Amino acid sequence: MGSEECDDHMEVSISDSQGFREVQRVLQSVRMDPFLINLKDKDEYDYLLIAVDPTKKRSLDENAVLVTTLKALSESVSKIDIMYHHALLHNIFTMCIWYLHEETRVALLDLITRLAVVADQYLRECLQMLVNNFTPPRPLVPLMEQPGWLAKKKVIYSQLHESLKMISDTVPLAARILKDVINRSMPKLFDTKAKMVSFVECMLGLDTERLGDLIGTTLLEKVVDLLTELDVNITWEDILQEEHSKGIFEMELEDLDDDEDYLGQEGTKALFGGNVFADKLDGLMVVVCEHLKSCDRDRLFKEFGILKTIFRKAVLKVHKSKFAQFIMFYACSLDPEICGVDFALFLTDIFTKKEDDAIARMSAVSYVGSYLSRARFISADTVVAVLKRLVEWCDSYCKLKRDPVKPIDHQIFYASCQAVMYVLCFRLRSIMDYPNLKSQLFQMPIESILMDRLQPLKVCLPSIVNEFLRQARAARLFNAPVDLPLEDIVESDLSKAFGGANRLDMFFPFDPYLLRESDRYIRPNFEFWSLVKTTYSNNSDDDDELGDIDAPGMNVDSLDDHVEIDFKDDDDIEYSMNKMSITPHRSFYHPMAMSSDSGISMPARIRPSVSPPS
Repeated sequence: MGSEECDDHMEVSISDSQGFREVQRVLQSVRMDPFLINLKDKDEYDYLLIAVDPTKKRSLDENAVLVTTLKALSESVSKIDIMYHHALLHNIFTMCIWYLHEETRVALLDLITRLAVVADQYLRECLQMLVNNFTPPRPLVPLMEQPGWLAKKKVIYSQLHESLKMISDTVPLAARILKDVINRSMPKLFDTKAKMVSFVECMLGLDTERLGDLIGTTLLEKVVDLLTELDVNITWEDILQEEHSKGIFEMELEDLDDDEDYLGQEGTKALFGGNVFADKLDGLMVVVCEHLKSCDRDRLFKEFGILKTIFRKAVLKVHKSKFAQFIMFYACSLDPEICGVDFALFLTDIFTKKEDDAIARMSAVSYVGSYLSRARFISADTVVAVLKRLVEWCDSYCKLKRDPVKPIDHQIFYASCQAVMYVLCFRLRSIMDYPNLKSQLFQMPIESILMDRLQPLKVCLPSIVNEFLRQARAARLFNAPVDLPLEDIVESDLSKAFGGANRLDMFFPFDPYLLRESDRYIRPNFEFWSLVKTTYSNNSDDDDELGDIDAPGMNVDSLDDHVEIDFKDDDDIEYSMNKMSITPHRSFYHPMAMSSDSGISMPARIRPSVSPPS
């Protein structure tokens, strides 16, 4: 089908509508029992099949024939019948747009759109064909980082989005079927990182404007499900374990000098980055963070509302999740005044209200404690407002005069007390700098709660209790005489008892983020313990030097200047990350990680995961 005759078969001129009519005639001529078809018509139809053969490599002339054929078929969709043109439809629906030239790609997508709209009996097949092209074919994957292919990828994604939007705008049923198609096509746990990243990147591009309003919730649900599934498959055995003899705050400051042999990119990969699930999760976190970053304020607020619902349903009680929850952290950092505050209140509401079960409420208060401690973008007045609600709840609980029989019977109370102390370990010094907030804090019955007959100071994690008492006494927030827990232990039998089977006494969901590639989205807004100014610290030159770290407009570059970390150097990254992890990730999840003669082991030296350098 060109300007010249091809193998004595029909001619189709690139600019001649007569050729289009000829294609329509051929389509019509084979709409009958195969034994009744004229041999010439059959030959012409076979040639039509060859013209749109998805496996064929084409010359420039053959590509011109393909463009003309696709345009002719677009004008003839009403003549196409699944019963008589099954082979033709198969060729069309299995074509890969990534190998096509621009003009050919446009012609094919126009045909797919018309087939979906004009003949809605092919709607599912058309949507499936477009979704199948969310990911490039495997041979092209290594080329995707090249500048030329990066530009082409953006064009292809844009064209796929436009086609899907056009179909959904025209066919009311399309959005519902598209959700089902995407659901069935979502990458699986053992698919390649390249497939996961490409598919999710293209899929999230649909989450805009009207189509996003129709299917945005489904898209984000599927992404969060995938992130969480990858996350829980990263076990703590992938992180270096060692005996612990220090509290969780001391551990964050531990030196790596004696482990220099383990440093470096290769050693890090062996310890954590070699985990394929961590590598995949790292890449997906970049994609999701970029998507949120690209949203305008109105769209971000909608996305945040959807993410809150998904978080409550799918993430809140997944206690083995280590990184997926940082999607919420990053979304909040993009709009601290609205989203950031709202998330803190959202978590507090889950805890204080009795709509959810005990595990959900304990998880929520652990989240709010970790969030207020780690989110640099949350103001001191918001911290005090949330602490006031937590303390009021604890005070009401104490007034019920409950019998302190077993810690697990009061686990929600202990979880709240521990969250209050944990937040004050990080934020007490900054609160003391504001006289009005200091006054509000000192009016809270914190001391009476902690001295209650339920004895939270003996039940909560000793490391947190010790650090809190040290700071609270220095600030004169807590003056009652009390025996300090042993300083060389992280946990106690009582803390383990109130934590329950899920060990929620040791659940700190926003501990330092260890995924290297996506770390750049979290780090500028994350509070590391090594940089916290305590109430008992001296006003030394070092304190003065770090004095502006909490200042508005603080960015990762200025943070780097203060702590002198070279982010291009693997050793510096590992050293700095070691100084930033405080959660005692015990091996209670993994009994094989415990040594019978050394007691409980834990990752006092957590390594960052590493994605291959880009």
